[in-house]
Amino acid sequence: MRPIRCLLLLALSTCSAGALARDYALLYQAEFLPDQGHARAEIVVTQEGPGLTLLDLNAPPETYSAFDGDGSVTRQGDRVVWKVPREGGTLRYRVVVDHKRGGAWDARLTPDWAIVRLDDLFPPARSRARRGAHARTRLVLHGPPGWSFETRYGPVDGDGVSVETRGRRLDRPLGWLAAGDLGIRRTRVGDRRIAIAGPKDQDFRRMDALAFLRWTLPELVRIAPSFPDRLLVVGGSRDMWRGGLSGPGSLYVHPDRPLISGNATSTFLHELMHVATEEPPARGDDWIVEGIAEYYSLVVLLRSGAISGPRFERAFGMLRDWAERDSGRLADPSTGADTARAVLLFRDLDNELAAAGSSLDAVAADLLGGRVSRQRLRTLVERALGGRSGVLDAALAGG
Repeated sequence: MRPIRCLLLLALSTCSAGALARDYALLYQAEFLPDQGHARAEIVVTQEGPGLTLLDLNAPPETYSAFDGDGSVTRQGDRVVWKVPREGGTLRYRVVVDHKRGGAWDARLTPDWAIVRLDDLFPPARSRARRGAHARTRLVLHGPPGWSFETRYGPVDGDGVSVETRGRRLDRPLGWLAAGDLGIRRTRVGDRRIAIAGPKDQDFRRMDALAFLRWTLPELVRIAPSFPDRLLVVGGSRDMWRGGLSGPGSLYVHPDRPLISGNATSTFLHELMHVATEEPPARGDDWIVEGIAEYYSLVVLLRSGAISGPRFERAFGMLRDWAERDSGRLADPSTGADTARAVLLFRDLDNELAAAGSSLDAVAADLLGGRVSRQRLRTLVERALGGRSGVLDAALAGG
């Protein structure tokens, strides 16, 4: 796997001499090797002077192995520490791609394709850099002849794609990746760019998903303006996780998962609401992100005309029965009856806000654009109401 060092050096050459002492180029590179059952990855730093000085990776040995590189590379348990040479260098390692979740694959490498999170190819890392140093970051991917690569950043060609991770000290590729012999459909919905990708040998109905997005995404974006400018939807194989899994700017769905279930809920829209949520929730507050995602998945279906008012009401009746039958509570983690309980809270809250001349939409737009917590939820709701919320006071009493 040949690093594209000339591209990185060209980027550095455009900087002033003073900036060269601080700025550096960061290249994440991976090559899929299906015949060997793993991927080979590299992190390449190009700099003139000490910009990035250390990476401390969280790299469990059962997934990440065979580390070596320029400078000092040491492993202690799950941590791998790379002391980056003054002039830069390369860290090399091997990644096991295949991974199971609940007995089904949520990452897969086959002779013809791969589906995996970029976050798992390039593990999270603490970094140490000179004060004021800035990185220009790119992602390059390789595979067997004829393979293509689709990411939340766009398609990855020979020169790679630029990577920028807002709000993070160290840029790192994130989100789902589809690689191999792919079927891809692209469109724009408003000013959002959409790609639907999946292995050609799997029966993933890409045009159905594209049409569903064209129908529902405008309303979702109106509710959650934090929704990213690009979205990648990846369809897996039938032996993969039978649900939906969101990631930054991207979403995985099982090919057999209906866009709208018989009870009028939509895993697809639920996970899209998670894509619009910019940060993980505060500890203890998973019920907020799960509840608001499920609530608005129903609201978007109603407002877009995908379901009728009576069917909308029946869905809430089903959720109410579920929450009562299984003693749902506002919990972290929030699943099943707990999420149903949270959905009912958000409907009551929406009604309370509407009676005061406001709506949950205004609260959700601000809430999803930052770190979700019950304190922020309360602050935003009370600002919209102009006073205390009886619904929240009752729901959060003692918590």
